[in-house]
Amino acid sequence: MVAKRRIVLQARTSSTRLPGKVLLPVCGMPVVVLAAKRAARDGLEVVVATSDDPSDDKLAQVITQHGLKCLRGPLDDVLSRFILSTADLVDDDICVRFTSDNVFPDSDFANRMADAAEKSAGGYAGFSGGMAGLPYGLAGEAFRVGLLREAQANATTAHEREHVSPWIVQKAGRVVADMPGDPERDMSELRCTIDTLEDYRSVSAALAGLADPIAAPWIVLCRRLADRAEQVGLQVPARIVAGDLQASLVLGGVQFGLPYGIANSTGRPGDDELRRILALAENSGVTHVDTAAGYGESEERIGAALTNRSPLKIVTKLPPDVSSARGAQDGVARSLARLRRRRLDAVLLHRFEHFNAADGAIWRAVSEAQAAGRIDRIGVSIYHPDQLRALLQEPSVNLIQLPFNILDRRWLTRDLQTAIAARPDVILHGRSALLQGLLTIADPARWPCDAKLAQRCIRALADLSKKLRRQSVIDLCFAYARAQTWLAGIVVGAETAAQMAENIELFRTPALTLAELAQVAERIPADVPEILLDPSRWPRA
Repeated sequence: MVAKRRIVLQARTSSTRLPGKVLLPVCGMPVVVLAAKRAARDGLEVVVATSDDPSDDKLAQVITQHGLKCLRGPLDDVLSRFILSTADLVDDDICVRFTSDNVFPDSDFANRMADAAEKSAGGYAGFSGGMAGLPYGLAGEAFRVGLLREAQANATTAHEREHVSPWIVQKAGRVVADMPGDPERDMSELRCTIDTLEDYRSVSAALAGLADPIAAPWIVLCRRLADRAEQVGLQVPARIVAGDLQASLVLGGVQFGLPYGIANSTGRPGDDELRRILALAENSGVTHVDTAAGYGESEERIGAALTNRSPLKIVTKLPPDVSSARGAQDGVARSLARLRRRRLDAVLLHRFEHFNAADGAIWRAVSEAQAAGRIDRIGVSIYHPDQLRALLQEPSVNLIQLPFNILDRRWLTRDLQTAIAARPDVILHGRSALLQGLLTIADPARWPCDAKLAQRCIRALADLSKKLRRQSVIDLCFAYARAQTWLAGIVVGAETAAQMAENIELFRTPALTLAELAQVAERIPADVPEILLDPSRWPRA
């Protein structure tokens, strides 16, 4: 019996970055309508799954007016919407998941994913743009309906239910569908999703004048997007994403609350300067800022500087001295208050030891806050590879932050990289790409290690910067960290708006290639001791 295929296109009008974006016109029709008709082009069944919230009444009306099937369900429980949309299918049938803010995927794209899901042992396949030379946002997933029903019965956290597939991926494993790109150019730094006003303008301009926007193949739309980018000299914004894309910029917020870093000469930015830094981040496509309860007044200052309409998501950490479930609960509540948020995008334990402390009560308290919808992702800030090995065995961990820089090879062992690859659902953020600014200092006397080792490191960094034609040692270090495909984001702080602007520009340059990474491995000293890689062990003045 041939498995039936159905595309479920999730949609809502209450998006925070660009409210009502799915109703904006592209090629003479609402975005959601164009996306649905492209998906249904070759006779595939399409259901547009929106919410039963009054905010989506107009959306539901538009969908039905255009002859499309509309199903309504819980606003925040998107997984339940998918269950309702596939209720009449059998377990072996295939559900394809698309989002309505992207008009590029079409029926061919859907069938390629469905084919891959049917062939996979686990019954799942997906594709995320930003790799294979294709634009970010060209994405979708396909899975057997039986897996979807298992997820409905077993997915308990708000994150799992809002994002539909985390539980499925964890059980079935991640299989990447084959999507042939353009052999003549790399389009992975372009954006075809409509997430911001600039995205909408870009996509609208790229598709303007299409003779048949429904029939045009997805690769043709990608090429038109690339043509427009070349014509206008488009600069690609820095971004932070989840998944297997090139590591992108996360704005570090420790400098907003403390005079942080061995190379910090300006101290904390003033209120006006802080607002300028955050505005640069928002306008350049940076989507996350990292902070912590232990970063002085960082949370409070970020909360005061950001408006309720800011697109920036916030990753924060519990107090470093938390010791009980009550302390964790109070920490979450205080962070919500200081950041002026009703929900936190991510909360990390400040220390690995807190994961099992108090018989696991601290972690359970954070998990309960996630299940209650107060937190999206939960995780841990760590310092050592053994801690990462342990956390990758914990299904409830969604996000891990770790120190990583060009001198640090501890994270690149085969066994650890294999363990990372086995948990594609876990987002990894690297911090301290400049080793708290140490790697920018050319005076070996200021390095907290043997002078000969300091001289070797300084010389190697300078030589590699020149040989690989990087603008500076900072550029080299960022390009090295960004080339690590296992990292989703690189946390980089800024003390001034000028420094933030410089960081953004450096993140727009190419990351190191595999050949260049090999040259780094040959040139950087292999005997860097852990005491140098861990700032907490540096001698204090």
